[in-house]
Amino acid sequence: MGLKTLLGIKKYKWKRTIKKFVSRMEVLFPKYQWNDFYQVAEHFWRRGMSSLSERAFLFRLSRDLQDNAKIVEIGSWIGESTCILASGLKGTQAKMYAIDTFKGDASDYSARDRYKKRFSKLRTDNTKDIFDRNITHFNLKLRVTAIAADSLTAAKGFCESPNSIDLLFIDGDHSETATRNDIEAWLLYVKRGGIVIFHDFTSNHGVPQAIWWAIKRSYFSDLVGVYGTTIAFRVY
Repeated sequence: MGLKTLLGIKKYKWKRTIKKFVSRMEVLFPKYQWNDFYQVAEHFWRRGMSSLSERAFLFRLSRDLQDNAKIVEIGSWIGESTCILASGLKGTQAKMYAIDTFKGDASDYSARDRYKKRFSKLRTDNTKDIFDRNITHFNLKLRVTAIAADSLTAAKGFCESPNSIDLLFIDGDHSETATRNDIEAWLLYVKRGGIVIFHDFTSNHGVPQAIWWAIKRSYFSDLVGVYGTTIAFRVY
C-alpha cells in the first residue's frame, strides 16, 4: 500500500469520526453552528493537539460570548485552537489576539525537546508562516491579530484596556512559574464575569499547581466546565 493511499484512508476515517462526533453534538447542543467547527477540525486532521470534545468545548465557549467579544490566546502554535475560537465569535467587530513566539520556547527541557521533534516534522523552526496560512484559509485575517512575542512582553504593550477581554485561553509555557505569570499578567484584562481557560491542567507540568495557586487567591468565582485536559473558570 502506497503512502498516499494510506494517508487517504486515514483522512477518510478521520472525516467519518468527525461527522459522527458533530452529529452527536448537533443533538446535544443544537443551537451551535457545528458546520463551522467541522470545517476547522477536518482541516487540522493530522495535527490535532487535543481531543474533539475539548475542541468542541472551546468552540461552544466562544460562540456563547456576546456579539463583538474579544479573546486572547496565549500559545497558538499553528493556529488550530485559534481558528476554533475565532470561528465561534459573532459580530463584525469581534476580535481575537493570538500570542506566541512561534519558536517553541519553553522553560522545561522535555517540552523544548518535544517542540524540536514537532519542528522537525513540520520542516521549519518557526510556525508563524503555517499559522498565517491557516488563518487565511478560513478567511479570519480581519478577525485574528497575531502578536509574535512572549506572553509577558505582549501583556506590557497590549493595545486593549483593562477589563475589556471576554475570554482568555492560557496554553503557553506549562511550567508553574510561567503559568502563574500568565495569570497575573493577563487577568487584569479580563472582564468581571469573563472566562479563563487552561489547557493541559491534568499534565505533569506546573499548570495544575498554578491553577490551585490562583484558586487559593480567589481569582475565580466558579467552575464553568471540564473536558479532557481543558478546564474553564469564571472570573470575579
